[in-house]
Amino acid sequence: GTEAMIALAMAHAIHQRDPRHNFLDDYLSPYSPELVAGETGISVDKIQALTEEFYQTSSLAIAGGTWNSSEQATATQVAVFILNAVADNLGKTLRFYESEQASEDTSHSQILQLLSDLNAGKVKLLIVDDSNPIHTLPKSLGFDQAMKKATIVAIAAGKNETNHQADLVLPALTAYESWGDANPRPGIFSLQQPVMAPVNMFDARAREDVLITAAKQINPQSFTEISNYRDYIYKLWAQIHQNRYFGPFENFWIKTLESGGVFEAPRWSSAVNLQNEVTSVAFQIPSTGGSGLALIPAPSIFHLDGRGANKPWLQETPHPISQIVWDSWVEIHPDTAKKLGIAERSVVELRNAQGSLNATVYLSYTIHRDAVAIPIGQGHTASGIVADGFGVNVLDLLPAKTDAHTGNLALISTKVDVIPTTIKSYTVNLDGNPRQLGRDIAAATTVTALTSDKEGHGGGHHRPKEIVEFYPDRSETAGYYKPYRWGMVIDLDRCNGCSACVVACYAENNIPVVGKERAAVGREMSWIRMERYLEGYQDETETRFAPIMCQQCSNAGCEPVCPVYATYHNPEGLNAMIYNRCVGTRYCSNNCIYKARRYNWFNYEFPAPLDQQLNSGITTRAVGVMEKCNFCVHRLTEAKYAARDLGRDVQDGEVVTACQQTCANKAITFGNLADPESKVSQLAKRNPELLADPDKENRDRQYEIFPEMNYKPAVTYLRKVNHKEVAGLYGNEHGSAH
Repeated sequence: GTEAMIALAMAHAIHQRDPRHNFLDDYLSPYSPELVAGETGISVDKIQALTEEFYQTSSLAIAGGTWNSSEQATATQVAVFILNAVADNLGKTLRFYESEQASEDTSHSQILQLLSDLNAGKVKLLIVDDSNPIHTLPKSLGFDQAMKKATIVAIAAGKNETNHQADLVLPALTAYESWGDANPRPGIFSLQQPVMAPVNMFDARAREDVLITAAKQINPQSFTEISNYRDYIYKLWAQIHQNRYFGPFENFWIKTLESGGVFEAPRWSSAVNLQNEVTSVAFQIPSTGGSGLALIPAPSIFHLDGRGANKPWLQETPHPISQIVWDSWVEIHPDTAKKLGIAERSVVELRNAQGSLNATVYLSYTIHRDAVAIPIGQGHTASGIVADGFGVNVLDLLPAKTDAHTGNLALISTKVDVIPTTIKSYTVNLDGNPRQLGRDIAAATTVTALTSDKEGHGGGHHRPKEIVEFYPDRSETAGYYKPYRWGMVIDLDRCNGCSACVVACYAENNIPVVGKERAAVGREMSWIRMERYLEGYQDETETRFAPIMCQQCSNAGCEPVCPVYATYHNPEGLNAMIYNRCVGTRYCSNNCIYKARRYNWFNYEFPAPLDQQLNSGITTRAVGVMEKCNFCVHRLTEAKYAARDLGRDVQDGEVVTACQQTCANKAITFGNLADPESKVSQLAKRNPELLADPDKENRDRQYEIFPEMNYKPAVTYLRKVNHKEVAGLYGNEHGSAH
């Protein structure tokens, strides 16, 4: 909760050098690095080093999100804006739109007013539109009791705790079946259209159609010439077209549907300056009542506020940091756990004035020693079989505190006592060894190494020079790799471990979800796994990610051991699978050094309406069959047929795999390694002559995993780039740079 003090200490140091805002002299004087160091525990040297780097280079400070959601959240934002202003970042790395757009979000203060009106009996009918305030608001607010004093009508596409207590539930279509639009920021006008026909198992309607029909029943003169929400959006966009664009509206409408909206370049304001009114904002260290450790309700990239917990793909995808599935956990610093006598993966009780809950311990060097964190989103009781009974709802421990300036909910507002228990943990963690043990699976380098002499660029493992092949290389064998040798490059400097690629692979390839119990015994079915490794210790800990899938090896260990030739090397470099040949010996899995193969222990079912989300271009696999990543071979086949109709080969960029398509950071590149001009070839730098002789190597960040095994994988990784080397498990011998 002292982030604002660090920001103001850095601003104080910069202001001493460059006093461009005279009105800040007195305001910043109490926040010298020496004084702030005593309050925060961050050393003066560390604050000065941060200041120097922030001021001397292109920089941007950002405050926001759950981690700064305290009673002093607005004051923290002001402190960070002051830091950006004194560092001369306004108009450079920090820009503002010319026109400010009013937010359509409901503020927490409005929710508090609604609660007051419900308790006072002022609200007779409350319509809840696909939201779940009973679960997403702290129990201390008493929303479940307040809603009993009104008639509740819920419009929802699925089950949740609030709908369970509603007087009437009207089934609604999902976003995939509905029309909609959005204007998230100036210049962005997004248009949403249905991507599937409504599921015919339910008597559901679009929520907007329900409201339009109800409005017409109350007032027949309302919504004239509008029969549904699509008509309403059509007329609304006709007005947008008339005010901003030229030409026939019908042409504009069709083009907008095809592109998904109108996307204009943002117009930035050059008139934004720091005003002296900021000095009226007083900062205080946020108060967290109670004893024990500060409780941090951590944001979940999978479940958000709980709305994602009813989606099995998200439940079964391991959390990028903890690698835990289907559950909650409490994150504690190892030093704190040792002091409290708590072991990793033991169950502890968290208790405060609002109540108590039990969770499994996950030890992490990346959390403050005086805090514990639990992810938000789990702990459902009436949201369906996928969500109910998994994890805990950390919001049940929060008091009803708000930001002093805006009235928003203060998430970091209490402390909890952490009490060891004798309860056995049933938390499922799909992590292996968190350390690489010098194997360079998720390798890294440094800026210094990349900009210095050739020595130190590569590091890591090389394919041994003394290897003499008994058989000629595949590329020299008739029938192989002409004209295609499909390959992939994964940039670990861009990968942040979000696991969107993992979920996309589930959706694209009809991969079944096995549940918590089967995942616990290693029977998960994902074709991609997000490997997470730790380097260093204590405050110098670094986290690395590496997506691992079938490497489509040229000299694969899986192919020669299959007794029925169910897996073989196809002419385009894929380790192909013929499912109806497979008899389930699992020899291929035993011989795969990347452990990228999955075995179907059961005939997994997709009960209606889940069968409607299956990809019709991919078969579902039966019990006793091995499966794995195939570089989205169905997309490859479709692209080759389209290219053949045009009398040419597939061109670079025409095939995009599902994982590549969903990667927001563009960390994945796919293409034809046999084409030296393709982007994947230029990134991989896979000249066979150079690969065989490290002394001739022209690579800097490129490497393959376990090249010493001579499997010749088609997936090349690009090292993560660090500013400094972090000592790993083996110290200087195997540091984080290599």
